[in-house]
Amino acid sequence: MTQPRLIVPGAGEVLTGPGGDRMTVKLSAGATGDRLSLAEYDVPPGGGPPLHMHTLEDEAFWVLAGEVTFHCGGRVLEAKAGACVWAPRGVPHTFKNRSGTASRMLVLVTPAANFEAFYAKIGSPGPSGPPTDAEVIERIQRHAPEHGLTMMGPNPL
Repeated sequence: MTQPRLIVPGAGEVLTGPGGDRMTVKLSAGATGDRLSLAEYDVPPGGGPPLHMHTLEDEAFWVLAGEVTFHCGGRVLEAKAGACVWAPRGVPHTFKNRSGTASRMLVLVTPAANFEAFYAKIGSPGPSGPPTDAEVIERIQRHAPEHGLTMMGPNPL
């Protein structure tokens, strides 16, 4: 059974994504009985993942600061602070910070355990610190198929 909890500012596991993206998990699959995962996602200028599709998870992105451009289901969506983008499973999507300033999003994933396991494999720091971009990309290529992710090519944005 899950329990109520308070997550204080600055708390949470920090994982690295492609392009220097940084995800801080605030509510994990373990804390929510795999109902959802909630993370703060920092996207530096130029940051964002390759074009991909989840077969097992739905994602919602709420832009808290800055602006992020999404490519979702073949559409280009410009999302400024306050906007929310829904990327259901089975729909190819990606995003990119095309602005000159950092952006921050709240990302909700449901269900959560498989996605968190994948992200832990690609973004966990090693003995010398966060993985390099090349290490993250190599890890994505290696682990995506076993987690129901289809990598569809470079970020088109």
